[in-house]
Amino acid sequence: MPESHPADSGTEPVEGRTVGVIGLGIMGGAMAERLLDAGHVVRGFDIDAAAVARFGARGGWACETPAAAARDTELLLLMVHNEHQVAQVLEGPTGALASMAPGGVIWLGSTVSPSVAIDLAARLAAQGIALIDGPVSGGATGAQTGDLVAICGGSPESLSRADFALRVCARHVYHVGPPGAGASVKMINQLLVAAHSVLTAEAMALARLAGVEPRQLIDVVSNSAGQSRIFDKRAPRIADGDDTVHVSVDTLRKDLSIVIEASNRLGLDPKIARAVLAVLDGAAQAGRGGQSDTTLIQDYLGPVSVP
Repeated sequence: MPESHPADSGTEPVEGRTVGVIGLGIMGGAMAERLLDAGHVVRGFDIDAAAVARFGARGGWACETPAAAARDTELLLLMVHNEHQVAQVLEGPTGALASMAPGGVIWLGSTVSPSVAIDLAARLAAQGIALIDGPVSGGATGAQTGDLVAICGGSPESLSRADFALRVCARHVYHVGPPGAGASVKMINQLLVAAHSVLTAEAMALARLAGVEPRQLIDVVSNSAGQSRIFDKRAPRIADGDDTVHVSVDTLRKDLSIVIEASNRLGLDPKIARAVLAVLDGAAQAGRGGQSDTTLIQDYLGPVSVP
C-alpha cells in the first residue's frame, strides 16, 4: 500500500513531535492513537493492512515499509511480537535502519530476552542510534488508557529524549538500568503473569466443580490473601465468558520461553515456569494459541458456558 496521510490533516501541529510506530496491533495501535491524540505526528507500519487502515482513519500517516515509518522521526517505537520480527523490521533495504540517521532513538517496547536487547543496543550504538530497552506491562486496557508501566533500560539521555512519548503511553516509567535491564525485569514480571493466569483458570475450574458461585468467589478472593492483579482482571471475565483477546496464549508461551532460556543460562531450574508452559502448550496444541488466556479454563473443564 502506498504511503498516505489524512486528507484533512492540514499543517503539522506546532507542538507536535514526529514519532514512528512499527507494529500497529492491540498494543502498538493503541499507543499510536494516544500519541496522535496528544498532537504528535505519527508514521506507522504493520504487515496487517487492516491495522494500517484503522491507524490511517485515526489520523496517522500510513507507510508501506518500516523505512518509510522511521523516516524523519525523532523516536521510533517498535511493538512487534518477538525478536525475529524486530530483526525483520530493522534490517534490509526497506528496514527502519535504512532511513534512520545517527542520533536517533529506538524505543523497543516488545518483550525480548535480555541478551537480545543487549546485543541490539551494541549494534545500534555502532550506528549512532540509542536503544531504550523498554517493554511495557498493562495489556490492551493499559495501552488504550495510557496506564501502562514502561520498564526501561537505557541511558538517562535517551530516556529524556523519549520522555514526551513515554509519558503519553505510560502512567509509570521506571529506569531500571542499561539496555538488557528492562528485558530482565519484564521477563520476571511475565513469569508471574503467566503463572497467575494459569492459576486463575485452575481456581475458577475448581470453583465450578465444587459448586462455588463464581462471583461470590471473586469477591472473597479479591479481599483475601489469594488476591492478585491477574485474578482481579481475569476471573470476572472467565465468569462472564468474555474471551476477548487482551493477552493471547501464544504471547504467554513466548514470554515463558524467554524465562526458561534465561533461567537455564543462569543456572536456575525454573520448575514453575516449566509446569505453566506445559499447560499453555496444551492449549496451543488444542488450537487456542491465538485465543485469550481466559480460555485456559477449557484445559480443565472443556468448553464451558456462562452460568
